[in-house]
Amino acid sequence: MGRTANVAGTGDKNPDGSIRRDIIRRFVCENMHITLRIESRGSSAIAVYVSAPMLFGVLGARLKQIGYLDSSLVESIDKKMGAGESLTARVACLYTPPGKNNPRVSIEF
Repeated sequence: MGRTANVAGTGDKNPDGSIRRDIIRRFVCENMHITLRIESRGSSAIAVYVSAPMLFGVLGARLKQIGYLDSSLVESIDKKMGAGESLTARVACLYTPPGKNNPRVSIEF
């Protein structure tokens, strides 16, 4: 770990209809591990996921997307992993004040 980056698109909706800012407020905390994933080769962004427990963890957990990393980081991260593979990072800083539609999440990888 050593590089930091801000997560973009934290106020957007996911394809399943879930709202990323709600996922961040409910499940994300500083120093927690997150997953970075390039969906396919040549992609212009890296998706950022957090593990969200189902039924208080009784049914396990599933990955929920909280945003993307800037496309300028794709090349450096792409060298560390292939398409469909994932890389673990951690939340370095979190800012989610009430009423703010785009929470700020900074990660370190």
